[in-house]
Amino acid sequence: MADPIASIGQVIVKHLPTNEDLIGGIKNICAENGIRYGQILSVVGSIRRLAIECVVVSEDDENDFDFGPPRVIPGPLQVIGLVGLIFENEDCEMVAHVHGTFSDSTGSVYGGHLLEGENPVAVRLCLVIGEITGVRMIEKMDGESGHLVMHVGQL
Repeated sequence: MADPIASIGQVIVKHLPTNEDLIGGIKNICAENGIRYGQILSVVGSIRRLAIECVVVSEDDENDFDFGPPRVIPGPLQVIGLVGLIFENEDCEMVAHVHGTFSDSTGSVYGGHLLEGENPVAVRLCLVIGEITGVRMIEKMDGESGHLVMHVGQL
C-alpha cells in the first residue's frame, strides 16, 4: 500500500502580540483560517518564559518512555527554532504538538515539548504556518504501545 500523499495548501504569516500564548496563538491562527492539518514552517521572535516537558525513561518500565515533570525556564528567551504539527485527536479537537529550541541572555540553550498556555510572547513573534491538504491526520491511542500515535490517511 502506498503512503498517503499530501500537499501544501494556504500559507499563513501572522504576528502574535505580546503576552499571547504561543500554542494558543498557533491554534487560533489555524481556526481563523480553516486549517485542520498543518505544520510550522518558520518563526522569529521571543517569549517571556518557557514551559516544556522532555522525554525520560519510564519509572515503571526501563524499556518505555514518558514525559518528565514540566520545567519552567524564566525569560526572556529567543526562539531559535520550532517544529510542529497541527492535527486532530480522536474527539476531532485541534491539537498543536510543538517542540522548540530557545536561548537565554547568557547563550544557554533549552528545548523540548511546549506546554499549552505557558509560553507567552515577549516583544514579538512572527509565525509561518503551512496547511497540509489531501490527507487526514488523527492522533489515536495505540493499544499495543499505550502511546498516542499519528494515523495518516488519504482524503
